[in-house]
Amino acid sequence: MITRFLPAVLTPLLLLATSAQAASLTFYMDQSNTEVAWPDGTPYLEVKISDSTLHPGDIEFLVTPLASLTMDAGSNFGIQKFGFNSNQTLTGTNIVGPAGWSTGSGNMDGFGSYEVTEGGTGSNRQNPLAFRITGIAGDVVGDYAVAGPGGAQGSWYCAAHVAGFDDMDPGPGEISSAFFGGNATLVPVPAAAWMLGSALGLLGMIRRRLPAR
Repeated sequence: MITRFLPAVLTPLLLLATSAQAASLTFYMDQSNTEVAWPDGTPYLEVKISDSTLHPGDIEFLVTPLASLTMDAGSNFGIQKFGFNSNQTLTGTNIVGPAGWSTGSGNMDGFGSYEVTEGGTGSNRQNPLAFRITGIAGDVVGDYAVAGPGGAQGSWYCAAHVAGFDDMDPGPGEISSAFFGGNATLVPVPAAAWMLGSALGLLGMIRRRLPAR
Protein backbone atom coordinates (compact mmCIF):
# COMPACT_ATOMS: atom_id res chain seq x y z
CA MET A 1 0.00 0.00 0.00
CA ILE A 2 2.87 2.35 0.83
CA THR A 3 4.44 1.52 -2.52
CA ARG A 4 1.22 2.48 -4.35
CA PHE A 5 1.00 5.68 -2.31
CA LEU A 6 4.55 6.76 -3.17
CA PRO A 7 3.93 7.97 -6.78
CA ALA A 8 0.85 9.90 -5.70
CA VAL A 9 2.92 11.90 -3.20
CA LEU A 10 6.11 12.40 -5.18
CA THR A 11 4.78 13.04 -8.69
CA PRO A 12 3.17 16.45 -7.92
CA LEU A 13 6.26 17.60 -6.04
CA LEU A 14 8.63 16.56 -8.81
CA LEU A 15 6.46 18.09 -11.53
CA LEU A 16 6.19 21.34 -9.60
CA ALA A 17 9.93 21.40 -9.00
CA THR A 18 10.83 20.87 -12.62
CA SER A 19 8.24 23.32 -13.96
CA ALA A 20 9.00 26.22 -11.62
CA GLN A 21 11.54 28.53 -13.21
CA ALA A 22 11.59 31.51 -10.83
CA ALA A 23 15.10 32.45 -9.77
CA SER A 24 16.73 35.26 -7.84
CA LEU A 25 20.12 36.77 -7.17
CA THR A 26 20.92 38.77 -4.05
CA PHE A 27 24.08 40.79 -3.47
CA TYR A 28 25.30 43.64 -1.32
CA MET A 29 26.71 47.04 -2.12
CA ASP A 30 29.63 47.38 0.27
CA GLN A 31 31.74 50.10 -1.35
CA SER A 32 31.49 53.85 -0.74
CA ASN A 33 32.94 56.97 -2.32
CA THR A 34 32.88 58.64 1.11
CA GLU A 35 34.97 56.33 3.25
CA VAL A 36 35.42 58.88 6.02
CA ALA A 37 31.77 58.24 6.90
CA TRP A 38 31.10 54.81 5.34
CA PRO A 39 34.25 52.64 5.08
CA ASP A 40 34.47 50.00 2.36
CA GLY A 41 33.66 46.43 3.30
CA THR A 42 30.41 47.02 5.18
CA PRO A 43 27.13 45.97 3.50
CA TYR A 44 25.17 49.19 2.94
CA LEU A 45 22.44 48.19 0.52
CA GLU A 46 20.91 44.86 -0.49
CA VAL A 47 20.04 44.32 -4.15
CA LYS A 48 17.67 41.51 -5.11
CA ILE A 49 17.03 40.72 -8.78
CA SER A 50 14.31 38.13 -9.33
CA ASP A 51 11.77 36.68 -11.72
CA SER A 52 8.46 38.45 -11.12
CA THR A 53 5.63 36.38 -9.72
CA LEU A 54 3.03 39.12 -10.19
CA HIS A 55 4.12 39.88 -13.77
CA PRO A 56 5.33 36.62 -15.38
CA GLY A 57 8.18 37.21 -17.81
CA ASP A 58 9.32 40.41 -16.08
CA ILE A 59 12.43 40.85 -13.93
CA GLU A 60 12.15 42.74 -10.64
CA PHE A 61 14.73 44.82 -8.76
CA LEU A 62 14.45 45.55 -5.06
CA VAL A 63 17.16 47.80 -3.60
CA THR A 64 17.02 48.15 0.18
CA PRO A 65 19.21 50.40 2.35
CA LEU A 66 20.43 48.44 5.37
CA ALA A 67 20.76 49.48 9.01
CA SER A 68 24.34 50.63 8.37
CA LEU A 69 22.78 53.51 6.39
CA THR A 70 19.34 53.96 7.90
CA MET A 71 20.88 54.56 11.33
CA ASP A 72 22.09 57.89 9.92
CA ALA A 73 18.92 58.72 7.99
CA GLY A 74 17.45 62.20 8.11
CA SER A 75 13.87 63.24 7.42
CA ASN A 76 14.16 62.97 3.61
CA PHE A 77 16.32 59.88 3.30
CA GLY A 78 16.33 57.48 0.35
CA ILE A 79 17.81 56.33 -2.94
CA GLN A 80 17.85 59.12 -5.50
CA LYS A 81 19.58 57.36 -8.38
CA PHE A 82 20.48 53.78 -9.28
CA GLY A 83 22.63 52.50 -12.13
CA PHE A 84 23.16 49.01 -13.53
CA ASN A 85 24.42 47.22 -16.63
CA SER A 86 22.74 44.63 -18.80
CA ASN A 87 23.31 42.16 -21.59
CA GLN A 88 19.99 43.33 -23.03
CA THR A 89 19.15 46.53 -24.89
CA LEU A 90 16.78 48.56 -22.73
CA THR A 91 14.83 51.78 -23.21
CA GLY A 92 12.62 53.73 -20.87
CA THR A 93 9.58 51.78 -22.07
CA ASN A 94 11.12 48.59 -20.67
CA ILE A 95 11.37 49.90 -17.11
CA VAL A 96 8.39 50.31 -14.81
CA GLY A 97 9.61 52.39 -11.89
CA PRO A 98 8.47 54.87 -9.26
CA ALA A 99 6.33 57.81 -10.30
CA GLY A 100 8.46 60.77 -11.28
CA TRP A 101 11.58 58.73 -11.99
CA SER A 102 13.23 58.69 -15.41
CA THR A 103 15.50 56.32 -17.31
CA GLY A 104 18.83 57.27 -18.82
CA SER A 105 22.51 56.40 -18.60
CA GLY A 106 25.54 58.07 -17.14
CA ASN A 107 28.22 58.39 -14.54
CA MET A 108 27.81 57.34 -10.91
CA ASP A 109 30.64 59.37 -9.44
CA GLY A 110 33.70 57.18 -8.65
CA PHE A 111 31.87 54.02 -9.73
CA GLY A 112 32.00 54.90 -13.42
CA SER A 113 29.37 54.90 -16.15
CA TYR A 114 26.35 52.61 -16.24
CA GLU A 115 24.30 51.66 -19.27
CA VAL A 116 21.01 52.18 -17.45
CA THR A 117 20.24 54.66 -14.68
CA GLU A 118 16.97 55.24 -12.88
CA GLY A 119 16.76 58.57 -11.13
CA GLY A 120 14.38 60.76 -9.21
CA THR A 121 14.61 64.05 -7.37
CA GLY A 122 14.99 65.14 -3.79
CA SER A 123 11.22 65.04 -3.40
CA ASN A 124 10.74 61.39 -4.40
CA ARG A 125 13.67 59.46 -2.99
CA GLN A 126 12.91 55.77 -2.49
CA ASN A 127 13.43 53.51 0.52
CA PRO A 128 13.37 50.84 -0.70
CA LEU A 129 13.61 51.28 -4.46
CA ALA A 130 11.51 48.83 -6.49
CA PHE A 131 11.18 48.61 -10.26
CA ARG A 132 10.78 45.95 -12.92
CA ILE A 133 11.95 45.27 -16.43
CA THR A 134 9.28 44.29 -18.92
CA GLY A 135 8.96 43.51 -22.62
CA ILE A 136 12.33 41.73 -23.07
CA ALA A 137 11.78 38.26 -24.47
CA GLY A 138 13.92 35.49 -23.02
CA ASP A 139 15.81 37.59 -20.48
CA VAL A 140 17.02 36.04 -17.24
CA VAL A 141 18.13 37.38 -13.87
CA GLY A 142 21.81 37.06 -14.79
CA ASP A 143 21.37 39.48 -17.71
CA TYR A 144 21.19 42.31 -15.17
CA ALA A 145 24.17 41.39 -13.02
CA VAL A 146 26.94 42.61 -15.32
CA ALA A 147 30.08 44.51 -14.33
CA GLY A 148 30.62 47.79 -16.14
CA PRO A 149 33.79 49.64 -17.18
CA GLY A 150 34.18 50.97 -13.65
CA GLY A 151 35.90 53.98 -12.20
CA ALA A 152 38.18 54.94 -9.36
CA GLN A 153 36.07 52.87 -6.95
CA GLY A 154 36.29 49.72 -9.09
CA SER A 155 33.99 47.86 -11.47
CA TRP A 156 30.68 46.63 -10.07
CA TYR A 157 27.26 45.40 -11.14
CA CYS A 158 25.52 48.54 -9.91
CA ALA A 159 25.81 51.79 -8.00
CA ALA A 160 23.41 54.00 -6.09
CA HIS A 161 23.25 57.61 -4.98
CA VAL A 162 21.73 57.77 -1.50
CA ALA A 163 20.83 61.13 0.01
CA GLY A 164 19.11 62.64 3.02
CA PHE A 165 21.56 61.64 5.74
CA ASP A 166 21.95 63.64 8.90
CA ASP A 167 25.13 65.66 8.53
CA MET A 168 27.93 63.10 8.78
CA ASP A 169 30.67 65.74 9.04
CA PRO A 170 29.54 68.72 11.14
CA GLY A 171 31.18 71.93 10.07
CA PRO A 172 31.73 73.52 6.68
CA GLY A 173 32.21 70.15 4.90
CA GLU A 174 28.68 68.79 5.26
CA ILE A 175 28.17 65.19 4.12
CA SER A 176 24.51 64.43 3.53
CA SER A 177 24.74 62.05 0.54
CA ALA A 178 27.10 59.50 -0.97
CA PHE A 179 27.46 56.97 -3.77
CA PHE A 180 27.62 53.25 -3.07
CA GLY A 181 28.46 50.27 -5.23
CA GLY A 182 29.52 46.67 -5.10
CA ASN A 183 28.38 43.12 -5.69
CA ALA A 184 29.36 40.97 -2.75
CA THR A 185 27.26 38.06 -3.95
CA LEU A 186 25.27 35.18 -2.59
CA VAL A 187 24.70 32.03 -4.64
CA PRO A 188 21.53 32.35 -6.80
CA VAL A 189 18.93 29.77 -5.81
CA PRO A 190 16.21 28.62 -8.24
CA ALA A 191 12.80 28.48 -6.61
CA ALA A 192 12.48 24.83 -7.65
CA ALA A 193 15.52 23.70 -5.68
CA TRP A 194 13.85 23.39 -2.29
CA MET A 195 10.88 21.51 -3.80
CA LEU A 196 13.12 19.03 -5.57
CA GLY A 197 15.15 18.51 -2.41
CA SER A 198 11.97 17.93 -0.40
CA ALA A 199 10.72 15.36 -2.88
CA LEU A 200 13.99 13.45 -2.91
CA GLY A 201 14.24 13.59 0.87
CA LEU A 202 10.72 12.22 1.23
CA LEU A 203 11.56 9.43 -1.18
CA GLY A 204 14.56 8.44 0.94
CA MET A 205 12.57 8.46 4.17
CA ILE A 206 9.80 6.28 2.75
CA ARG A 207 12.24 3.80 1.22
CA ARG A 208 14.02 3.38 4.55
CA ARG A 209 10.70 2.53 6.17
CA LEU A 210 9.58 0.02 3.54
CA PRO A 211 9.88 -3.63 4.71
CA ALA A 212 12.67 -5.59 3.07
CA ARG A 213 11.61 -8.18 0.49
